Amino acid sequence: MRWRASHAWGLAVLTVSALGAAAVLSAQAPESGPKLGEIVTPFDVYDVTGPNQGNELCYV
Repeated sequence: MRWRASHAWGLAVLTVSALGAAAVLSAQAPESGPKLGEIVTPFDVYDVTGPNQGNELCYV
């Protein structure tokens, strides 16, 4: 009985490891930020520090 239980755990660990490795290998690198030469749209932020603290500012 112990022999089967240990093999079941081993098979479970192997399956989870294989699925995790497949997910990591198939994942693409995340893309961050605008591409070179792409036009950036303006955005509003709420300033919480500095001389503009408490004001909403528009960054263009």
